[in-house]
Amino acid sequence: NSDKYSCVDRSTSYLHVQTLRNFPIEKLYGEVVLVRLDSVLLLDPLGLSSCSLKRTLSTIKYLYKAGGKVLLVTSWDPVLQSVNPVLKSTESFADYMSSLLQVKVIPVNGVPCLTSCKKEERVQNDIILFENLLNFRGENANCNDFSQKLASGAAIFVNDSFSLSHKIRASTVGITRFCYASLAGFHFEEELMQLLKINDTTRRPYIAIIGGSNFLRKAPALHLLASQCDGLFLVGKLSFQIMNGLGIPVSSCLIEKNATKEVLQLIEIAHNRNIPIYYPTDLWCLNSNNNEQLEIFDSAELLSGWTPVDIGPSTLERISSLLSSYKKILWIGPTSFDLTEEFSVGATQLGQILNKASHNSCDIILVGGAACKAVKGMSDSSSQYTASENESIVWEFLKGRILPGIAALDKSYPYQIPWDDVFSDTTQPLFVDIGSGNGLFLFQMARNWEGLNFLGLEMNEKLVVRCLQDVASAGKRNLYFLSTNATSTFRSIVSSYPGQLTLVSIQCPNPDFNKEQNRWRMVRRMLVEAVADLLQVNGKIYLQSDVESVLLGMKEQFISHGKGQLVVDSDGRMENPFGVVSDWERHVLARGAPMYRTMLRKV
Repeated sequence: NSDKYSCVDRSTSYLHVQTLRNFPIEKLYGEVVLVRLDSVLLLDPLGLSSCSLKRTLSTIKYLYKAGGKVLLVTSWDPVLQSVNPVLKSTESFADYMSSLLQVKVIPVNGVPCLTSCKKEERVQNDIILFENLLNFRGENANCNDFSQKLASGAAIFVNDSFSLSHKIRASTVGITRFCYASLAGFHFEEELMQLLKINDTTRRPYIAIIGGSNFLRKAPALHLLASQCDGLFLVGKLSFQIMNGLGIPVSSCLIEKNATKEVLQLIEIAHNRNIPIYYPTDLWCLNSNNNEQLEIFDSAELLSGWTPVDIGPSTLERISSLLSSYKKILWIGPTSFDLTEEFSVGATQLGQILNKASHNSCDIILVGGAACKAVKGMSDSSSQYTASENESIVWEFLKGRILPGIAALDKSYPYQIPWDDVFSDTTQPLFVDIGSGNGLFLFQMARNWEGLNFLGLEMNEKLVVRCLQDVASAGKRNLYFLSTNATSTFRSIVSSYPGQLTLVSIQCPNPDFNKEQNRWRMVRRMLVEAVADLLQVNGKIYLQSDVESVLLGMKEQFISHGKGQLVVDSDGRMENPFGVVSDWERHVLARGAPMYRTMLRKV
């Protein structure tokens, strides 16, 4: 199915990012790498994030051992400085990091950028830790100037602070405009995979156990889950909204008046899909006049003066019996109605039920502190669960919102291309046209050169759909198109091609007259290095534009970042070497204007 490889779902395609794991390790050597840490992982007194901590430390150690010059930035609430001695100063935090990494970490106060360091600090091979980012107004404001200062001297940015993915910060979003590569660290990558697993519906039937309150705010996410899952079990205050929507008597003090419309929509979605919505049958309740008196009540027969605090034993038995028929379970949000943990017993018992379900080859996804804490300490739970404490991020994701901290990172192509299905002969040399537009140039080239395979990479999805339809109609087996941003995905796409990459063309890209450091230009260091690495010896790069400064800019980028592998074969006012012109080239020549061309060769 060619559609799978050409039109990735735009609502989730931004989740497929370039990761440190897949970035060529040899390209880290000698580079300055700025790492954004999540300090919560490093200072968790309960040890709930031990696996996350290990992944974060692994990110730093990996970069350090690869020969990168590692700069660390993070943030923490200044109020914590009075209660946590580690956070008393940049120096104390650096000492703490040194003990964790077993590598000297040098503290640096002042504006967090390499150029503010002393000369001896810049040349040492130690790791540098800058002071708390919250000491600078530009951080939360995502100030452009502050972002540029952060990136000053750094070539590569690695984000390992997933907990800030739903926020726009200079150290997670703004900085990516000024580094040639922006990657996800090991911890960030793992947390991102959890989001993808939540959306994955290959394991069925799939049920979601959803707790907490505020139905109105969560309504878009609940509607999405109702459209994906095969059953919903609502607990916490959310359950009363469903009961009310189903016509079950509920005290008015437990109902969100302004959420009625969304509740009925959820019930309608479930009805149309013929999936069940469950709610608690009994509840533990606390006597309002005696804070030590707890009793169990039927959920539809609550008495005045009693406050629901958690799900009851019959509800837990019902959950246990239901889960035996499901292959995938998502638990997000607390089971209790009260935030006071002393009355919350349902979460622990639910954790035991899920632990049992995991032994029956059931996929368990835990989201939020309540769910993760419920299974912490179980002897065999670590390998049985997918767990994430970033509940707020998951809710934002389920609402369909783009998470800016993820969207800012460089992208990778989400699928491995099935080359044998795409081309009839994958041993033929490959010609890649970056920014292939309407594809007419490649169609003519594919007709003239049957002994080559042609691949067009184009961001405009509608153009790619049209091109693929024409490819299918013409029955061409040496021509294909993909919808992607080639600037960051070229390597992940072309590196798996079985044959040789023999020629790459970039023709008439839109001129970008913004500031030189604008990272959204097509021809950037990441693309140049990928092309230079993958191109066969004596393979060629064809550049052309009707704007001379654009051509010179592209040529300069390829020569500068080609690391001596690329030389000029032909230049200036050279003729079109293919005898095939693109639409824009034909338009330019028709009005008598010149085309500027350069042919580079790999040596």
